Amino acid sequence: MPENPNKPGSDGSHRTDRGTVLDRIPMPPMSGEEALRRFDEQRSSDQECGTRVTPQSELSQLHPVMRLLALIGTLGLIVGVLIGVLYLIGR
Repeated sequence: MPENPNKPGSDGSHRTDRGTVLDRIPMPPMSGEEALRRFDEQRSSDQECGTRVTPQSELSQLHPVMRLLALIGTLGLIVGVLIGVLYLIGR
């Protein structure tokens, strides 16, 4: 009796669940040096066009008053933890 090639345990070569999606995408071989060269070319062309992309943090996008409140809150939390640790040590 021949094995059913659709069974999960069979060794059929037409199975579609082997590897990930990235494994199935045909990509040309590229060395690390080639990838860095292409990255540098793309980066220099972006700077020449004036489309400089700078990553911005969420804090830099906040209103200045909200940044000040975040700073005060962070410092208050740090001071509170330090006072709590000193209290536990001194007890």
